[in-house]
Amino acid sequence: MDLIEIGKHIRERRKELGLDQSTLATLAGIGINALVRLERGSGNPRFDVLFNVLKTLGLSIHIQ
Repeated sequence: MDLIEIGKHIRERRKELGLDQSTLATLAGIGINALVRLERGSGNPRFDVLFNVLKTLGLSIHIQ
């Protein structure tokens, strides 16, 4: 799974939960710009940023 695909899952889950980007960013303790980049699959997000967003949305990622 690449960053673009992860970003799509994050955006879909955020919308399922009825959250806007600003609210999710606040709940995850990150900046709105970091969330926008993450949802677009651009940049190179830090692991803690990705982890906080996934945790806030009730999602997880598995590494094998």
